[in-house]
Amino acid sequence: MTLLALENVTKSYGATAALDNISLEISTGKIVGLLGPNGSGKTTLIKLINGLLQPNKGRVLINGQDPSPATKAIVSYLPDTTYLNEEMKVKDALTYFKTFYQDFNLERAQHLLA
Repeated sequence: MTLLALENVTKSYGATAALDNISLEISTGKIVGLLGPNGSGKTTLIKLINGLLQPNKGRVLINGQDPSPATKAIVSYLPDTTYLNEEMKVKDALTYFKTFYQDFNLERAQHLLA
């Protein structure tokens, strides 16, 4: 079964193409590394898979679905820098995660924090 499929995906920032007509399939049960020099499109690809960016052309599918809140239970993204507001209190971050991730367990998170 195909976990991830990219079909002729192009993503540009202005006149600069970060990804140009990329197609690939990754089956379930595989571990895949994403390697390349700075500026080669790795982060752009990851953000497309997570639905944080939209392709200019083509399609990204996760288990046959477009990236959406439903696919966040399958694929997650942990950036190397925070995406939370630095003024956000812990309780606000927990509320954010509960509304963002359908399978977020607020009780467990509070237990781990204690």
